[in-house]
Amino acid sequence: MSAGISNKVLLITNIPTPYRIPFFNELHAQLKEKGLKLKVIFGALSYPRRKWYVDLSSCKFDFEVLPSWRLTLFNSEKVMFTYRRLLRLVKIEKPKVIITNAFSVATTKLWLISWFKNIRYIIWSGAIATRRRPDTQLRRIHRKLLIKKAMGFITYGTKAKEYLINLGAKVESIEIGINTVDTNYFDKEVKRVRSETEKNSSKKIMIYVGQLTIGKRLDLLFRAIQVLSQKRNDFILKIIGDGPERTNLVNLAKKSDIEKFISFEGFKQKEEIVKYYAEADCFLFPSEYDVWGLVLIEAMAACLPCIASVHAGATYDLISDGITGFAMNFENVDEIIKKIETIFNDHQYAQRIGEEARRFIVKNASLHESAKGFIRAIEKTM
Repeated sequence: MSAGISNKVLLITNIPTPYRIPFFNELHAQLKEKGLKLKVIFGALSYPRRKWYVDLSSCKFDFEVLPSWRLTLFNSEKVMFTYRRLLRLVKIEKPKVIITNAFSVATTKLWLISWFKNIRYIIWSGAIATRRRPDTQLRRIHRKLLIKKAMGFITYGTKAKEYLINLGAKVESIEIGINTVDTNYFDKEVKRVRSETEKNSSKKIMIYVGQLTIGKRLDLLFRAIQVLSQKRNDFILKIIGDGPERTNLVNLAKKSDIEKFISFEGFKQKEEIVKYYAEADCFLFPSEYDVWGLVLIEAMAACLPCIASVHAGATYDLISDGITGFAMNFENVDEIIKKIETIFNDHQYAQRIGEEARRFIVKNASLHESAKGFIRAIEKTM
C-alpha cells in the first residue's frame, strides 16, 4: 500500500451517535490544519437498543456506512458488527493511517491483512479491567495479537492505558484522547435553562442518566434510597433512560416501598436531557459496567456535584474526591447517604463542588483537548 498513499486518515467506529459527531467535526478541523483529511467509516447506522436521533447533515467530515451484519452476543448489551467490505474500502482509499475501533472485527481484519500489506493502524480503545467482565484467556490472547501489530494507541483515559500496558503495549506508543462530549453545549445550555426557569418543587432532585441494565447497579442506588427515605421525605430520584431492566426496577421500587421517591422518565434525546441537569441538585453514577461514562462528563459540565462509582473508568480521571466530585463505592450505602445529605444540607458546598467540576471538564475534557490526543497519536505513527 506504500504506492499512491492518500492524505486520508480513516477512522473506523460502530455507529453514528449525537455525542461522537461533534467530536469528529473537531478532529476533522484539526486534521485539516495538518493537511490531512478525515473519513469516518461506520459499521452500521444504528441498532435496536440505541434510540438517539442523529442528524447526519451536521457531519462536516466525509463518512461511509458499511453494509455490516449485526450479531447480538449473549445479551442486548453486546453487539458486534461484521464490517463487510472494509478491506475493499481500505484498498480504494489508501489511507496514511487507520484509527480502528478497539478489539473489534474491524481491527481483526486489519491485523490479518497487515501480514501481507503495509497497513498502519492505531487502536482506539476504552477497555479496562473490570470485575464484572474479567478477560478470558482466549480474549487476552486475541487482544495481545492485535496489539503487537498496531502502530500506536489512543485510550479513553488512564485506566484504559494501564490495561493496554498490561497486555504488552509500549507506554510511549499510547496517547490519551479523553472520551468526551460537546462540553461547551452542556455548560451553556444548562446555564441558559437555569436562568430562564424557576424551580417549582421544594424537593431535592437527584438524577441518574443511562441505560437500565444490570451492570449499571441501580439496585445499589435503590438500596440507598430506601434507607434515606426512612430519614427524610423531601427528595426524588429521576431516572432518565430505558433498557431491559426497566420492568425489574419498577418492581424493585414497589417491593422496597420507595415508589413515591422514584420517577422513571424514560429515554430522552440530548436536547431534552438539558432540563434535567438544570433542575437537579446532584448526579448519581453507580455503574460497575462502564469502561468510561460519558454521562459523568455531561453532568460535570452542567455544574452538578456528582457521586460516581469507583468502578467506572471515567471516575479515575475526572473525579478528585471532595474537589471535583465524589468517588465512592455504592455498596457502602451508609457512606452514600451521608454524602447525599451533605449535598442536600450544604448548598454552598454543593455549588462549590459543581463549579470545580465544570471548570475541570471545560479545561481538560473539551472536544478540542480530546482531538489533540488523536493528533499526537497520528503524528507519531506517520
